[in-house]
Amino acid sequence: MKTKSGNLIKNRAGFTVPAVLLALLLTGLAACTGGKPAEASGAASVLRYAVWSSPSGLFHPLLYFTDYDRNVIFVVYDRLVVVDQEQNFKPKLASSYEFSGDERTITFHLKPGIKWHDGKPFTAEDVAFTYQAAASGDYPNDTPDFATHLDGYEEYHNGGADSVRGIRIIDDTTVSFTFSGVYAGALAYFADRPVLAKHIWENTPVSAWNEATALLQHPVGTGPFKFSEYVPDQYVSLVRNPDYFDGAPKIDQFIYKVSNRDTAQAELISGELDIAELSSFNPSDLKLYEDNKITIVEHVGSGAQYVTLDYNDPRLADVRVRQALLYAVDRQAIIDKLLYGHGIILNTLIHPESYAYPGDLEPYAYNPEKARALLAEAGWRDRDGDGIVEKDGRKFQLALNYPTGNRTRELSAPVLQQYWQDIGIETELILADFNSTLAILQNSATEYDAMLMGATFRVDSYATGHWWERFEDPYEEELIVRVNGTLDPKARDPLIREWAKFHNDKVIRLWLYIPNIGYAVSPSVLNYGAYPYEPFNNIQNWEIKR
Repeated sequence: MKTKSGNLIKNRAGFTVPAVLLALLLTGLAACTGGKPAEASGAASVLRYAVWSSPSGLFHPLLYFTDYDRNVIFVVYDRLVVVDQEQNFKPKLASSYEFSGDERTITFHLKPGIKWHDGKPFTAEDVAFTYQAAASGDYPNDTPDFATHLDGYEEYHNGGADSVRGIRIIDDTTVSFTFSGVYAGALAYFADRPVLAKHIWENTPVSAWNEATALLQHPVGTGPFKFSEYVPDQYVSLVRNPDYFDGAPKIDQFIYKVSNRDTAQAELISGELDIAELSSFNPSDLKLYEDNKITIVEHVGSGAQYVTLDYNDPRLADVRVRQALLYAVDRQAIIDKLLYGHGIILNTLIHPESYAYPGDLEPYAYNPEKARALLAEAGWRDRDGDGIVEKDGRKFQLALNYPTGNRTRELSAPVLQQYWQDIGIETELILADFNSTLAILQNSATEYDAMLMGATFRVDSYATGHWWERFEDPYEEELIVRVNGTLDPKARDPLIREWAKFHNDKVIRLWLYIPNIGYAVSPSVLNYGAYPYEPFNNIQNWEIKR
């Protein structure tokens, strides 16, 4: 992290999972509130936090897809473990945890006296209920990799058992998870998926969870802030939890305000916003913040921008075509011109500053001549001299879908269009709101060519067969089983690097760049403690002094 005079702290690890949005609209609340959050009155303190796209309202720890929903969930709910600044896992709802001698079982000792926002006690029953649900045959999303490794998963998932054998409630404050073999990805899952309240969700069939709108949009957690109100496309309002086990928040009300990048700077300067992620590193914008005593906090990026491709399309199933698309793009120029140098290139799905990032990856440096040669090798040539390559009488026409909500990403789409047209691929741009764009990926029957999206890295998390990639390979699947099957770094690290090299060779995604994360923080905000992977770290101690 750095302030105006500080130095950047570099991340050591981080691994990818999508940062995408899900469409789900709720109407009616705005009419009751006049489109503005009902703010605490008198001397109560209110912090307004800008977000660039609306949360979808899927405020459920196991089901969420979007970082905007995740923001809300991570403040309303709590997790067994969280990620510290060195990207190690540290207990949160748990006071401690330990592995068994054979490393197949993790036992969590929960902090006593924690209560849900409705006053009910938090116990091991809630923990067991939450993660068993992910193993259910009725689970409404793709089964998480975590669940498939639980001892007894198959029997429970297929209806042959009433519970997962590997999840054991020892007493009210002790719960254990036993896996069919060593599963190194367990802590990463617990750090990414908070605990549900059993008494809130147990009467709703798991198969109906995605449709339980009233519960989804009125979450009850154990976190530092309680849910108050959600108005789609406008705001989410939370209020302090005075009984929070880690100390009562010093802010009375926390508002996620759906904001416009073009007006956010003026709102920060005027005091209508208190914290906003930077939409631009333009030096003139940074100077205006500095002139108004607004602190810029900058982190090494924890997420990447990339293009995902539909491998069901025979053109894109050819690795030479995918490589050509990547060689055609001057990614460093994008970083220099659109991010003013505040970003880095990556060439696989592991963060470049991770200890596991291989040093011998193909860099795919900008080389349009090589891109054209690869297309020709794959049979795509400009036979009629019109500037567009063709094969079997078919022109190479590519549609690039991209969503609103990220200014640099929006600006990069026409840049990609020009690079690809320079190598003979006619590219059409299709812009839509984030939720509509995401819906294309979520429905495996919906065809597309290419999609410009973003992904947030998760620490020590490795999986394959992601729905947003539509790519499957038996070798990769077997490799991931081996990666997650050992806790020994000497055995595991080479496997991680082999996996990373596989992604690099196959160009499973067109990785573009990792933008640095910058936040503009009002001088009214005190004790702001965010860091990569934990943007709301220590939020109970944040303060507002107007």
